[in-house]
Amino acid sequence: MKEGSLTNMQTSTFHRFSTKNVLPFFIIAVLYTLWCHFALGGLRGDHYLFIFGILGLFFFSDTTRKIVLGFGFILIYWFIFDSIRLIPNYEINPPLNIAEPYLAEKSWFGINTPDGVLTPNEYFDKYFTNTFLDIYTAIVYISWIPIPLIFSFYLFFSKQRIKMVNYLFGFLMVSQLGLIFQFIYPAAPPWYVDQYGFEENLNIPGNPGRLIEFDKYFGTSLFEGMYALNANVFAAIPSLHCAFPIILIFFSYKYKFKGWMTLGVILMLSTWFSAVYTYHHYIIDVICGVATALLTVLIYQLLMKTKVKDWLERYGKAVS
Repeated sequence: MKEGSLTNMQTSTFHRFSTKNVLPFFIIAVLYTLWCHFALGGLRGDHYLFIFGILGLFFFSDTTRKIVLGFGFILIYWFIFDSIRLIPNYEINPPLNIAEPYLAEKSWFGINTPDGVLTPNEYFDKYFTNTFLDIYTAIVYISWIPIPLIFSFYLFFSKQRIKMVNYLFGFLMVSQLGLIFQFIYPAAPPWYVDQYGFEENLNIPGNPGRLIEFDKYFGTSLFEGMYALNANVFAAIPSLHCAFPIILIFFSYKYKFKGWMTLGVILMLSTWFSAVYTYHHYIIDVICGVATALLTVLIYQLLMKTKVKDWLERYGKAVS
């Protein structure tokens, strides 16, 4: 074997526990653990799963390490989302808006019925619910988690990792832009008004709304448990559930993935309906979510004319 070939093989060897890899990972893991313990009130089960999951993937193989590094924007999203429980949005910009979104929804999109004018949420709940829609909307509503991950893994394993980091960058952008708006205008979701009226009650956990019907039908606590851990209860405006599919559509169109774009359109329309049907958002929230996604696309396009484009390309090559 030629000396040059041997050198290339040695260079590409996976160094599992080199100082270069172990030390930074150890420091980050310790800092994150301390943050969870002292700032967030202690380590929960999902924290342990997160820490040891990342630990296992980072040191298991070269491929799994690149997954961890390539999904850096998702890890940042998780850290920020989990940490916002430290200072709720209604404390940053009080008061909590409860009646205003409800009354605006009823004024703009109210439906006349024998029982008076109802919001679309109230109308669906009273006249238009069935088991099929309960199950379908629940599956659609939770898909904001697996669909972006599946799309990202598709790009990762098909060796299109520059495209992957661009998509995940867009995902992070829309989530943070939406978070800014949610802190500017803290808003109660429809299920809150249904259960508590217009009285301010800040010391409550998240609520699954009509998603609880899925749990009842299948005998699970999936949505009940998920929303009990919600770090951002009063974040109805804008609806990021309704924004995420638009980011998928944009990047599918940009990279000419017709199948993914079709899925994105179906998911988008289904999510808009599900957000209202499940009592999690008003139509107003959906519109604001769409506007947030379109603004994100505009900002992304502008950033692609700067050095950010080169940085994302280098990032993608580094995990290829």
